[in-house]
Amino acid sequence: MKFAALITAGLMLPTLTQAATEDPLNGADFVVNCESDKSGGSVILARSGETDKGFIVADEIKGEAQIIPGLNSLTFLHIMDQDVVTFVVDFDNLHYDMSIKGPHAANDSGYCSDPVG
Repeated sequence: MKFAALITAGLMLPTLTQAATEDPLNGADFVVNCESDKSGGSVILARSGETDKGFIVADEIKGEAQIIPGLNSLTFLHIMDQDVVTFVVDFDNLHYDMSIKGPHAANDSGYCSDPVG
């Protein structure tokens, strides 16, 4: 009986390991689509290569972003000209908050789809 339990645990280990590496909070590659509650506009966030670098694409915002991990969240930080964009995604409920500080100051919020790896 103990041997069968060890075999079963051994078979489950790769699945648990694979699930952990696919988690965006653990550095996995992903793409997530988000939609604004205010304007209905869409934002695409992505990470590739298990780094702290990502990419953000929205109507007026396009480019590389620094990814900063938080408690069950990731912050995408993007600097464009004189504006600083922070885009925070809470992976518990997939809600996001975005703010732009600078000459084009703005705030936005909405929800994201499940991350696709």
